Amino acid sequence: MIDGFDDLLYVIPKYQRKYIWSKEQVENLAISLIRGLPIPPIYVYRSGKNKLEILDGQQRILSLFLYYKGKYIKNSTNTQVELQRLMSDERLNRDEITFEKLLEDQYPLKDVTYELKYREDDTEKVINIRYDKLPKEIRRTVDFTTISVIEIKVDDEKQKNRILYKVFENLNSGGTELKNQELRNGVYQCEFYDMLHEINNTNEKWRKIYGEKHRHSRDVELLLRFAALQYYFKLENGSIKLYNYENSYPKFLNDFSDEAIHFDKATIDMYKENIESFIDKIEIGDRIANLLLESLYLASIYVNGKYKIGNDFCKAIANDSSYEKYVLSSSSSKSKVQGRLNYVYEELSKYVDRNKK
Repeated sequence: MIDGFDDLLYVIPKYQRKYIWSKEQVENLAISLIRGLPIPPIYVYRSGKNKLEILDGQQRILSLFLYYKGKYIKNSTNTQVELQRLMSDERLNRDEITFEKLLEDQYPLKDVTYELKYREDDTEKVINIRYDKLPKEIRRTVDFTTISVIEIKVDDEKQKNRILYKVFENLNSGGTELKNQELRNGVYQCEFYDMLHEINNTNEKWRKIYGEKHRHSRDVELLLRFAALQYYFKLENGSIKLYNYENSYPKFLNDFSDEAIHFDKATIDMYKENIESFIDKIEIGDRIANLLLESLYLASIYVNGKYKIGNDFCKAIANDSSYEKYVLSSSSSKSKVQGRLNYVYEELSKYVDRNKK
């Protein structure tokens, strides 16, 4: 399994959660192996390139890899490995590349000693359990320990992503639960998602508007919401109408993600241009609530002209009782969403008209 992982037979989806295990956690996993304790299965699904995408178990398999190599991340103060930086398509397609090489290029490794500590006669004793230092008999026991790799197969190609999303959700229902966008990042991998992550990672003004990168990918989810609103909600006869919305943001965003997988380059470029244009319109000031930001984005699609969305204008809307009634409770109900979007559209239209005059 480790050889296959190093040869990139197993691939960690590039937008999965960061690798965050400490050296002590790697050590504890090694101790479990040596003691013959069961290791939870690795769940995978087969990609179009016939590689095994790791759906659940990336922390374990990467930790096993580091243990077998006798290595750990050199910079111990910053051991969160951003897998997106490792798993770009152009890097994976290089000839004779190994996972160890991919990792070393971005995160230098260091030789370490893994230890097992125990007490004997009230004295703490330490054994070096680094893989290459294990006695031959124990090393063979470790080598032939069974770890199940379970491949999720989906017969219905049209429902593949929904089924994988549900499986992923169920697998992560215990422990440190993955949030909705983290699940989408693992399942809906496509050029459209690449574009969203590129904006989130490289657009400096977006970082000033939103703040620091969100640990559960809520910033990427907000960018996804911008695009989904534009895709499904339309301005008709001076009013914004909602299509394909059933009082649930998660379902709404999953539906859109199913569509976005099939977007061509021209469509992706259109969304990229619209999102970046909107970001340019926002004047940096106080933090703008997500519901107001997404409402402003959709309004900006239909309010033409060159204008800036000022901080005072945003604060005035946020503090207006007519707007507050749409965001205080049940903000995801269809009536609240439609009311909020139409209110902000009308206010932005009047604001731009006043500035023109």
